[in-house]
Amino acid sequence: MKPELVKFTVAPSVVQADCESEIQITSQDGCFQFFDDVTYDVEFIPMEESDVPMDQAMSLRGFDLNRKSVQARPEHGILKLRYFFSGEQEWKIHISTAGYGPHLNPLYEPYRPYWDSLMKAPEQGVYLSVYSLKSDLFGRRALRGDLHIHTSRSDGKETPEMVAAEYRAAGYDFIAITDHNVFGTAKNAIEKFQFQTDFQIFMGEEVHNGYAGYFHMVNVGGTYSVNDIYLNDPQRVEKEAQALAEEVEVPKGLDRREYLNRVWLYREIKKSGGFAIYPHPYWQVSHHYHTETKMTRAILKNGLCDAYEVLGGCGPEDNNLQTALYSELRAEGTEVPVVGSTDSHSVLDARTHFKNASTIAFVQNGDVLGAVASGYSVAAEHLPGESTRVYGPFRLVKYAQFLLQNYFPVHNRLCQAAGTAILGLVCGENINALAEAQEARVASFEQKFFGR
Repeated sequence: MKPELVKFTVAPSVVQADCESEIQITSQDGCFQFFDDVTYDVEFIPMEESDVPMDQAMSLRGFDLNRKSVQARPEHGILKLRYFFSGEQEWKIHISTAGYGPHLNPLYEPYRPYWDSLMKAPEQGVYLSVYSLKSDLFGRRALRGDLHIHTSRSDGKETPEMVAAEYRAAGYDFIAITDHNVFGTAKNAIEKFQFQTDFQIFMGEEVHNGYAGYFHMVNVGGTYSVNDIYLNDPQRVEKEAQALAEEVEVPKGLDRREYLNRVWLYREIKKSGGFAIYPHPYWQVSHHYHTETKMTRAILKNGLCDAYEVLGGCGPEDNNLQTALYSELRAEGTEVPVVGSTDSHSVLDARTHFKNASTIAFVQNGDVLGAVASGYSVAAEHLPGESTRVYGPFRLVKYAQFLLQNYFPVHNRLCQAAGTAILGLVCGENINALAEAQEARVASFEQKFFGR
């Protein structure tokens, strides 16, 4: 976490593009505070599209040479600033002052040669960040989640309730529990968390054509189990799939029976009211990739899923292939909504993929799946010890990177306290009030950050 996130508060940190907005900045930094009798110099620096002309020499700092700072004084320790934020982009706000002298500790003076950097902190200033958004994205909530998770109800290691609590503690805002061959194992977790929380849990399943079936599709939010049909009435599946030959054209070079079965699978998930996510085509099983690339391309190009698990449950090399295929399809003109999932089987075993990936969805009216379906989502890869990588439409990737650096670190720390309290509830402690209070802190931070 950047030190500035702890030392300063910028509210809101997200503003509407192409209009004037007021932001309020407070300081908790002992080395650089805001005093009402001090004048501060403030620069607003757009990261992408300059709002001032380039200098005549077209130098590397050409835009900076034509940028003018504004002067401001705090009110009751709060620095209130108004500015016209043009375009959709990140802005750096540089705040500094040369008039901090009266507020320096006089005991520091004899040690100036040793503490010079400490004494110059206000003069050097601080860089804070704000993001300006176009109206369609400005009104959407930024939620982070995982739509492919397993528990002890199939081949996972912990109960759905414990899994949900640990995911909340890791900063996730929504999850789907999608156990193999069984539907609705999230029910008890959903009922357990019937208190004041903004954490959303979806019912789901990972569908196979039988227990060891070749076809995999994640079904989120359906009203009935497609797995049950495969397990209890496979003859119906085969009959209905083959009947599709009368209306479905099988792409050249693909196995006819397999393609028709995949069409049946997608349509049945849609009949159930579910959201179909195509998972891990480059997962390596029995020394080969899970699905032939030509079939994966057909599934994505012909709309036989609602979203593509561009990151999911595989090693970095396999996920790299999935992201490369996504990029190639987009270059060819095929737009596919994306998600990032962990396919986790344990939230306590460090060897699993828990916390290695997530979906960031930009949501209206609480509709996470609708946001993904309409293309307002990205996939984020959080490998231990590495910088986060984000995949999806460029516009959303830029915004997500800003949030991952400036919003989610604080959000996740607050969620850790909330998730720990929820885990206490799972273990039978009577601490609903504590859990609600911790969840309220998460909601309060979100409201301030986004100005809602």
